[in-house]
Amino acid sequence: MHKFDPYEYIGVIIPGIVVVITLILLYPATGYILNSGVSVGEFGLILIVSIVAGHLIQAFGNVFETVLWGLSGGMPTAWPANGDTKLLSQKQVDRLQAALKSDFECELLELKSGRGPIREVNAIVRQKGKVDRIETFNRNYGLMRGIATAFLLASGLILLKDYHNWPLALGMVFASAVATFRMVRFGEHYAREMFVEYLRCRELEVPKK
Repeated sequence: MHKFDPYEYIGVIIPGIVVVITLILLYPATGYILNSGVSVGEFGLILIVSIVAGHLIQAFGNVFETVLWGLSGGMPTAWPANGDTKLLSQKQVDRLQAALKSDFECELLELKSGRGPIREVNAIVRQKGKVDRIETFNRNYGLMRGIATAFLLASGLILLKDYHNWPLALGMVFASAVATFRMVRFGEHYAREMFVEYLRCRELEVPKK
């Protein structure tokens, strides 16, 4: 049975609310139900609209992250393959290379594909390691991606409505930049934690006789 996870909804609803409120402020007629207060039913309607908007925003977020990481040399899970030691020390990178070769008969460079070894490493950690921190970083990464995309879309909506409101649009872009910074940080934490936990799991295993 699937365990209820509030973050699955929070990560969608919050970005959706950002865009929905922006639309209501830009086009007051769309927010008529707010003029006389919000009933339970009307709140439910706003929530549903925000969920739908949030899912659409996360779709844009997938494109956003593809472009962002493409300009940054790949996602953090691929950084060790680039010789980057921001996440792991050189000794840890060497141990990771040896572990990948031993477990999956693959080279460190294959981390760049974003498939194969990464998914298998993740599966091992989920099965044998502690995933609470990893999941927390992953959830926050998704939330920040959605918020960054939502504020970026909001800035575009503001300029389309009236380009004279560029200071407000610029503020939205700044908010998007802050969320993007947080997104990148959570992505780094996620990758580091997953690799470290993977190495720890392997080293704690009792050798088979």
